[in-house]
Amino acid sequence: MLDFIDPDPVQVLLKIGLAIAVVVMAYLLWGQLQHRSRRYGGGNLAAAVMLFAVVALLVAITPNLLPFEIGLFVLFLALAAIYRPDQVIKATGGPSLRYRALREGRELRLLVRERGGWSVASRNEEVQARLDRLAEFEGPGTERYIALVRETLLADPSEPGVAARLQELQAADAELRASLGARPMFERELEARAQALAGQGE
Repeated sequence: MLDFIDPDPVQVLLKIGLAIAVVVMAYLLWGQLQHRSRRYGGGNLAAAVMLFAVVALLVAITPNLLPFEIGLFVLFLALAAIYRPDQVIKATGGPSLRYRALREGRELRLLVRERGGWSVASRNEEVQARLDRLAEFEGPGTERYIALVRETLLADPSEPGVAARLQELQAADAELRASLGARPMFERELEARAQALAGQGE
């Protein structure tokens, strides 16, 4: 029945098995590239570009498939796309608003701690300038988070209602982070800064 594929039954089974393996590998690769893209704030478009880069890499290293100069150029571009997903995401529209809002909110809260706490940081020009620019990060899915950051950033934690708002901020932060679908790359950097600050006794 499968003679049109190959008259040898063993070869038929091998080809079917190979086809299934290729499909499974492609599916797993696509999932990994989507995850990698989300870690940098990208979406499916950036993942598709990286998938194309993987295919281009395979083409570039296949002997005699492309002229040497073209193959070398394709190889360079493919490697750049695979190893620098941040640049791919920048070229495909940049990180999502949710990714940028979460990063800005977390960086601002850490910056306030680095500048001496809410009472001292309220007089810091950098903190004030970034607080004034928070509107740039407001949009679908980020309004509540940005509003809570704005309300609590320089608030006295001992004031009535502030503790409740800080709990709301924590919940909004967790919700926004979960919506990204992967651990954002900036978390590692901010965690290192927070640990260094803790080591200094704040």
